[in-house]
Amino acid sequence: MLVDGNKIAKGLEEKLATELLFSAPKKVCFIMFGENVASEQFVKMKSKVAERVGLNVETKKYPATKTTEEATRLVAELGKTDYDGIVVQLPLAPDIDTEAVLDAIPPLKDIDMLGSVAKESYTKGKINRTPPVARAVLEILEAHDVEIKSKKILILGSGRLVGEPVYLMLKRMKVPYDVVDINTGEKEKLSLIKNADVIISGIGVPHFIKPDMIKSGVVLIDAGTSGEAGKLVGDIDPRCEGKASLMTPVPGGIGPVTVVSVLRNLF
Repeated sequence: MLVDGNKIAKGLEEKLATELLFSAPKKVCFIMFGENVASEQFVKMKSKVAERVGLNVETKKYPATKTTEEATRLVAELGKTDYDGIVVQLPLAPDIDTEAVLDAIPPLKDIDMLGSVAKESYTKGKINRTPPVARAVLEILEAHDVEIKSKKILILGSGRLVGEPVYLMLKRMKVPYDVVDINTGEKEKLSLIKNADVIISGIGVPHFIKPDMIKSGVVLIDAGTSGEAGKLVGDIDPRCEGKASLMTPVPGGIGPVTVVSVLRNLF
């Protein structure tokens, strides 16, 4: 069964719009550095959702900066203004220290939860915001009544955008999980994939997971996106739908739910 991420996102949008009717006006800022067609599309999508639910939205576009200091200064300056939430669109240029730029966002305005202070606060249970992609995974599983505490959960990749937020959430929920990354041996990796009940993938390798690698009835959450022949594709081969009990498509799966989850962190 394919997940309809747009349908789930629409329901969450409606709830968020209702909440905003009973709160003070909220203002969010999306920051872009340099020219990147994919990044511009993502920011436009986020902005449209934000506007639909009733948020005040601004997008700040800057030329590709040459130094980390430039980028952090610009972000820090915006952090001193009246924005309730600030999001830096990734990726940044290779020679920019991404972590330093993300840490320039004031923690209370870091609705993407990618700065080190926000992550540490979440890990220690000091804040109730959930990293958006992790929240999106949970929303999808709950929408389809998937009970995770009794399942073998596998996370493919341990990166900043998918793997890390998801395992931090599971750790906080005290739900056991395994992680496959570049340090995992090939034999162990294939064994973990084959035996997993739930796979959450964010490695960004087009159609890496094939039908013969998984068991019947597995739940597949595809959070890995990359370009192939001019199209946006996921980590999971679409043919896996035939063996999976539940599978998120790319696009139209976890992406729309993640966007709404970013905006929910304004509360």
